Amino acid sequence: MQDESEERAGGKPLRKEPVYETFALTWKGQALILRWCVQWLGIETAHLEIVTEDRRPHPISETGYRSHFTHRQVVEEAGGPEAFVREWLEEVDDGEPVQLSLF
Repeated sequence: MQDESEERAGGKPLRKEPVYETFALTWKGQALILRWCVQWLGIETAHLEIVTEDRRPHPISETGYRSHFTHRQVVEEAGGPEAFVREWLEEVDDGEPVQLSLF
């Protein structure tokens, strides 16, 4: 028997809220907050949020926020969320400042 808090109207089970771990990463002097959910939609799909504390752009986001869905194994094989994001940033960084385009 399910607890009332585990059911919504009509007797359908509620989807459990994703559980996130938070990591701090400094990349080229910019403070980033990483939120990592290893099981976002089931066993294989994971979710990673990358947010700059000041919402300044960085090489993987013009807005300072990036949401990324991936297989958790990809991130684990890279050495975890911090190593994965650092590698991603270094891969796409061209050394030029990121600036939003008005047009």
